[in-house]
Amino acid sequence: MSKRDDIVTAAVDVFGRYGFRQTSMELVARAAGVSRPALYQHFANKQDVFAAVAARVTDLMTDAAHRARDTGGTPADQVYGVLSVKLETAIGVTEARFRQELVSEAIAMGLSSVEDRLVDALVDLLAEVPEPRETAALLLASTVGIGQSDGTPEALRHRLRRLVDLVMEGLNTAPHQRS
Repeated sequence: MSKRDDIVTAAVDVFGRYGFRQTSMELVARAAGVSRPALYQHFANKQDVFAAVAARVTDLMTDAAHRARDTGGTPADQVYGVLSVKLETAIGVTEARFRQELVSEAIAMGLSSVEDRLVDALVDLLAEVPEPRETAALLLASTVGIGQSDGTPEALRHRLRRLVDLVMEGLNTAPHQRS
């Protein structure tokens, strides 16, 4: 792993713990075990570091979502697997009070949206349902809501699984009800 990769890895944790506004180049340098001048050899400023962090997290989440999508199991298991990537990231990487700040900053900087990639992964699984993109976006938005709600990680996972089971069951019975 290169020094730049080591810095990005450390910065993921720093942004997750302190948010965008409270993160400083000093905090990133300290977490990465480098001096500030060494940090500036790799990154021009905090926005540059944040862009690298956002790209790393997006790639990791996309890869995990594709693995979950491509595993065996029922369609509900696969949908849950993709959505759990988002939930686990919300539970484990970023403090709840900084999630919206980091997302807003990424949008303001015009960075690639992981949500778009996750929706694409879900659309592949929901191709047979009416409005698969809208259904995928709704499921993803619901996952964000679950991730921001109170409860233990186990309770949040249970809520997500229940949501997926209800939606998939409804999608499987809906065509029969229309006849």
